[in-house]
Amino acid sequence: MKRFINFILLLLGCGIQASCILAEYGTPHVTFELKARVVNEQGMPIEGIEVRTTHGADDQYGDTFDSRTGVSDYRGEINAYGQISPGNQYNIRFIDIDGELNGGEYLTLDLDISSEVVETKKGDGNWFSGAFKADIGDVTLTLKPVDENNENGEEE
Repeated sequence: MKRFINFILLLLGCGIQASCILAEYGTPHVTFELKARVVNEQGMPIEGIEVRTTHGADDQYGDTFDSRTGVSDYRGEINAYGQISPGNQYNIRFIDIDGELNGGEYLTLDLDISSEVVETKKGDGNWFSGAFKADIGDVTLTLKPVDENNENGEEE
């Protein structure tokens, strides 16, 4: 009899738990796709430029995209895809991660791409805040100036 009562209590407990609100694990996020082509001032493609999101021009840290897609290829093309924090899909930073390779060291460029971002899917009202994409076309980067007093070309 005692086993029967325990079994009934177990069933009731599972039934009560199933009707409760389930907790979600993780953080709010959006799915974001960014297409761009990175070129130098002569219009030639630049390989090895990383793209990431920022919270604004003074933010050193932002969301990075999948490492396979968030870096420009030999054609200068970026087709970045990833899950990022909501609201971060509007400020993008292009960073030269390979230094002198691929034609020299380029200045970091911050862009506000608010006008290019399109929502492709609504959020679910929970952690998923929607899907967005932007195709911003050519992005031109400028070479870092070389300090003639510093023969190694390093920043001071």
